[in-house]
Amino acid sequence: MKRSRVLPALALTAALALTGCSGVGSDPGVSVNGQEFSVAELQEATAQLNEAASQPSGPQQVVADLALLPLLEEVFAGSPAVVSENQVREVLSASGVADPGPATLAAATSRQYQLRLGDPAIMQDPEMAEVVQRAQEVTQEDLAAVDVEVNPRYGAWDVDNGGVVPEVPEWIRFDTAG
Repeated sequence: MKRSRVLPALALTAALALTGCSGVGSDPGVSVNGQEFSVAELQEATAQLNEAASQPSGPQQVVADLALLPLLEEVFAGSPAVVSENQVREVLSASGVADPGPATLAAATSRQYQLRLGDPAIMQDPEMAEVVQRAQEVTQEDLAAVDVEVNPRYGAWDVDNGGVVPEVPEWIRFDTAG
C-alpha cells in the first residue's frame, strides 16, 4: 500500500506558514529609548485607549504619546503631580479598560501628564512652578533626542513634521523624471 506524501508535505507547509505568521505580533511596533513595544502591544494599546477615549485615535497617536513620556516624566519628576501606575489603572478601569497592556499603561500615563499640563488649576498651583518652568524649557531638540524607532507600517518618526508621518515605500513612489 502506497502512502501519500502530499498530506505530510501540506502539514509541514501549513506549520511553517503559521510559524511565520505567529511572529507578526511580536515584531517591534515602536521602541522608545530602548523600551520596545510589539506590534500586538501597540494595536492592543490603540484599541484599549480608544475604548477609554471620547475621540478615537490611531496607532500613530499612541506612538507619539509613548515618545513624549520620557520628557513628561522628567518635567514632572519630584512634583506633587507625578502620575502613578495605580492612578492610571484607576482612570482606565473607570473608562472600561480592566486589564491594560504595557503600551496602554505607558501611553495612558503620557496622556495623564499631557492633561495635567493643560489643567490651569494644576499649572497655577505655586507648588507646580518648577514643573511649569521645566515644561517651558523643553525644546524640539529635547524631543529629537528621544530615541524613537517606529515600525514602517505606522510611518516614520519625524520631530520636524509633528511626530509620526506616513512613509511611502519606494515601490509606490512615482518616477517624475521621465
